[in-house]
Amino acid sequence: MSEENKALVRRLIKEVEKGNLDVIDDLLATDFVDRDVLPGQGQDRKGYKRSLSEDRAAFSNLEITIEDQIAEGDKVVTRCRWRGTHDRGKAMGIPPTRKKVEVTAIFIHRVAGGKVKEEWSASDTLERLRPSSAAP
Repeated sequence: MSEENKALVRRLIKEVEKGNLDVIDDLLATDFVDRDVLPGQGQDRKGYKRSLSEDRAAFSNLEITIEDQIAEGDKVVTRCRWRGTHDRGKAMGIPPTRKKVEVTAIFIHRVAGGKVKEEWSASDTLERLRPSSAAP
């Protein structure tokens, strides 16, 4: 089951990378909950999809690399690095900086019934977007 859960999370991440957000309806449970949201972001599947759409709209040439993935029981932990240029729109309320951004993120997904039910996340996105931070 762990390998199936890892494959599900990898598919979610790769579809987001491609901009195929419609697949979210197939991969996330109808009662999905995002446990780490920004102010004004909904915790449900609809809010999650809207947030990803806004993020995708803010960056060009988005690339996500999965660096580590561990699964045990119903949880999958993924450490990834994503890169893109913040040149299209606001990200986390910050207007386009035109910077190339590289972010490290860790996600924990809980899988049940072949769908992602919950997500917890941590990243250094805000630190990387601040105008005073150096581009990698």
